[in-house]
Amino acid sequence: MPTTQKQKEYQRAYYYANKQKCLEYQRNYRANPVNQKKKAAWMKEHAGKYWKAWKENNPEKAREHIEKWKAKNIKRWNEYMRNYRQSPKGKKVMRVANWKQIGIVDTDLPSLYDIYIQETNCWICGNEFKNSKDRHLDHDHETGEVRYICCRDCNIQLLANNQ
Repeated sequence: MPTTQKQKEYQRAYYYANKQKCLEYQRNYRANPVNQKKKAAWMKEHAGKYWKAWKENNPEKAREHIEKWKAKNIKRWNEYMRNYRQSPKGKKVMRVANWKQIGIVDTDLPSLYDIYIQETNCWICGNEFKNSKDRHLDHDHETGEVRYICCRDCNIQLLANNQ
């Protein structure tokens, strides 16, 4: 039920008439551990929705706020990004973004990444990959369609033969 203008005026007048009493009540209420838990639970449930909506409605302010925070906390931000890039999720996101950037087209690149990571042998010659840098995702450079998960040598052979 929305608050009417008359109710707002009454609440404001009551607050100013009883300001010390209201402030004392707020201090006591906030100091109570049970109420602190209630507030934490409420915030956990609702704050994310509020900030998400605010960021959607104020994209420039949100971007400006993030940039200010990054500038103020540059070491913390760099450490966070370094750890993220080394995490499995970060590696996946970066690899998929790289594939999109070079023109690989697939309906589900994240699933393709999971197959790519689990593959231990070249699909062409059958040799085991020596390390993660030896594994390549071969694709048609004109259509972007994925052809093979292959070793470096087979990928070079395919490029040389223009297949």
